[in-house]
Amino acid sequence: MGDTNKGLSVLKNLIIFILIGSLSACASTSSSKQRLSEESFAMTSNDSSYGFNQDNPIHLGGFLRGTKYEGAHYDYFDGLLGPHGERVMVERVGSCCGFEDSSMPFGGGMLDRYRLSYEGIKKPVIVYVNLYKFEKPMAPQGFALL
Repeated sequence: MGDTNKGLSVLKNLIIFILIGSLSACASTSSSKQRLSEESFAMTSNDSSYGFNQDNPIHLGGFLRGTKYEGAHYDYFDGLLGPHGERVMVERVGSCCGFEDSSMPFGGGMLDRYRLSYEGIKKPVIVYVNLYKFEKPMAPQGFALL
């Protein structure tokens, strides 16, 4: 009988420990999301044409010159949020818009277009991305960046 009470006591303590641990994890998650959201919107461009205009693309490249790795644009899109923290769906539309740039190894390149949408957006938007040059990226207006 003593072993049974001891076993129930250990089980009870384990359940309490798990419950407290899960409650504290939930509390810390929600507060970190709020903190991240505030910081994320500070990384939104003040320029209304940023990303939305082929003359002002988001520069996510540079891997040809060793300044950024080849998959950097995946990290960027993974960190992009809608205006209320919504998850953004990203679809590559294709290449467009050739440009010349004498500082580049091939003298220029093509921009890529991506369609961005999230739950609640009336119409998806198209953003232009330069995968050859890298500048610290910002979120286009109406979006946030982790």
